[in-house]
Amino acid sequence: MNVQQSTYEKGDWIVHANYGVGQVRELEKKELEGEKKAFYRVRTFNGEYWLSVTRTDVEYIRPITSEYKINRALTMIRQTPEILPENHTERSKVIKEAIKDPSLYTKACMIRDLHGKDQESKLNFTEEDALLKMKKQFLNEWSVIKDVDKEILEEKLDKALDASI
Repeated sequence: MNVQQSTYEKGDWIVHANYGVGQVRELEKKELEGEKKAFYRVRTFNGEYWLSVTRTDVEYIRPITSEYKINRALTMIRQTPEILPENHTERSKVIKEAIKDPSLYTKACMIRDLHGKDQESKLNFTEEDALLKMKKQFLNEWSVIKDVDKEILEEKLDKALDASI
């Protein structure tokens, strides 16, 4: 997957597969391996990270989504969950791939599917952690787009998840 834009400006919102939603705060020069390189300083809800200016098209970063796509993701979340693999190793692999994928739709489907599994048989610690991380990222992105408190949106997400089962 390629990012829709290759450069960012101060104030742009982006989504990193691991770090979640963040806002570009500065363009900074940092010394790395003996030479000065340009980085974006990105502030997330939990901290900050530096993104190389020359590596903005990596597949684990994307611009923040639109309200339309959030609504489409919520429609996917309301659908009947797909059954995750019964084999723990296979299931773990599928979950890890979803976590690494920055796609909103991939995360929405995995949130739904893990929630569905949790209703059938409890999630293990790793699965529960993955579900919480993806829900948090989804809610952070949604709250930035709508400029609404995450607690209000969490209630809406929970209703969508309840509709899926």
